[in-house]
Amino acid sequence: MHGIKRFLVLLISAAFCGLMQLLVFPSIPYLVAIPNMMLIEVVSAGFLFGRKIGLLAGVICGLTLDILGTGTPGFYTLILSWLGYGDGFLSEKMESEIIPVLYVILIVNEFLYHLYVYVFAFLIRMKFSFVPYFTKTVFPEFLLTLVFFLFVYGILIFVSKRWDLKVNKGEVRVV
Repeated sequence: MHGIKRFLVLLISAAFCGLMQLLVFPSIPYLVAIPNMMLIEVVSAGFLFGRKIGLLAGVICGLTLDILGTGTPGFYTLILSWLGYGDGFLSEKMESEIIPVLYVILIVNEFLYHLYVYVFAFLIRMKFSFVPYFTKTVFPEFLLTLVFFLFVYGILIFVSKRWDLKVNKGEVRVV
């Protein structure tokens, strides 16, 4: 029963994050960048539920971006599933969830995600403009993603505890 509940939580939160990233945030005219809600979902699911659910979250969020985006099929699925599995693996090795550590891991995930996008979307086509890509896309997205991370992560923790889902870690601490 816990597996079905986890899957429902994952689907609903992935749908929410996908709607926010692909429909709501682009329609706000004064936003400089769009927060990477799908990456937030993958990191949160991996840390809360482990490797398998992190991998599943990466596949679901990646397929959503691949289907609704204009990219190559499997492009986002590959990187998000790797990151979700890695985050689930890290959560099993860490003793407790400390918010600054989660922020550092989110930043590393964001960096790996953008490095992947830069190498396979720009560098292969011989577009070497990394500095404008970093200053106009990556850095503003970093900041917005960090702001929205606690919101999505907090909702997932609340729903998980409300539905009595077993999470990998029992408590979240702010140091």
